[in-house]
Amino acid sequence: MSMQAEIQELVTRIAPAKGIAGGFMSRNDIIQLINKVADEAVIIGWARAETLSRQRLDKKITNMEQEIDILKDRIKDLETELIASTK
Repeated sequence: MSMQAEIQELVTRIAPAKGIAGGFMSRNDIIQLINKVADEAVIIGWARAETLSRQRLDKKITNMEQEIDILKDRIKDLETELIASTK
């Protein structure tokens, strides 16, 4: 689910019922509602950013592990060449 869809779902879930919205909410009630939505939207954004950061880091670690394996194989080849050249 995209971040925009998650936020829209949050707004829909928190929004007052159609019969209640409007003149029955005080200014303070509306401010509290907006603050609640904003706080939870920030949490959704932060969680999404953490997930993406973790995925990027996992990919980087995998690439580095592959590079290490390649270097180990190259070292073995060079050791073999060195042993062969000294005989």
